[in-house]
Amino acid sequence: MTNKKEPTKHGYLESALKSGLSAKAAAVYVAMLEGGVALPPKALISRTRLHRQYVYDALGELQDRRLCIAVGEGRRVTYQATSPDRLLQEAEKQRIDALDGVSQLMRLYDRSPAGVVEVIRGSKNVIEDELQLLRDANVGDFLDIVGGGGNRWVELYEGRIEEWEALRKEKKIKLRYIGTEEDVRHNREESIIENESRVIPGIGDLVTVSIRPGSVSFNFYEPEAMIVRVKSDTAVQSQRALFEVLWKAAK
Repeated sequence: MTNKKEPTKHGYLESALKSGLSAKAAAVYVAMLEGGVALPPKALISRTRLHRQYVYDALGELQDRRLCIAVGEGRRVTYQATSPDRLLQEAEKQRIDALDGVSQLMRLYDRSPAGVVEVIRGSKNVIEDELQLLRDANVGDFLDIVGGGGNRWVELYEGRIEEWEALRKEKKIKLRYIGTEEDVRHNREESIIENESRVIPGIGDLVTVSIRPGSVSFNFYEPEAMIVRVKSDTAVQSQRALFEVLWKAAK
């Protein structure tokens, strides 16, 4: 009989982000798990290297989610992580909710006239479809993305990113991206893709919404690479209106 392998720090951090926690709250939670005992805010600031206010904001978020408890009062208060089982359950719920969303969109596809909704499955087909969209785009089109799965996109398109960016530049497509702190940091500091990026904490990484002039695409990376694309002017208008609201709220 083999022992069940304990999740690593990376595993807990990944589950924390998938459960909907902000990046700062996830970092503080993992620091508390590693500590194994109740820690004062000063120790959490030192362990995470986050600004004092960010740590307190994260603690508030974790308490709201019942992922940590406060021990003591006043200046002697310390904080301890609750069982990570709840965290893993939340991450699994997020995954199931996303898969349920796929099922709902598939049912919509089954009832829709041809051409209104299309589904592209498999990594190779997804990549070729996205590249073809750029080839077919009009000069000066837009591409607005509500992401969170940027790291998965980079992994999926490894070796084809230069080609993707060359096509985007050729068509002078303006790209705006809303995602996690890590995604936005990558976009600003490492990515070769020219874009405007802003942060909204807590965006999950299972579904990415891409809004173009003629369609809205829901990009899934798990359990398989898949695109569900809705070709509808109404869908584009409503999703872009929502994007503008998020864009103004993002940082």
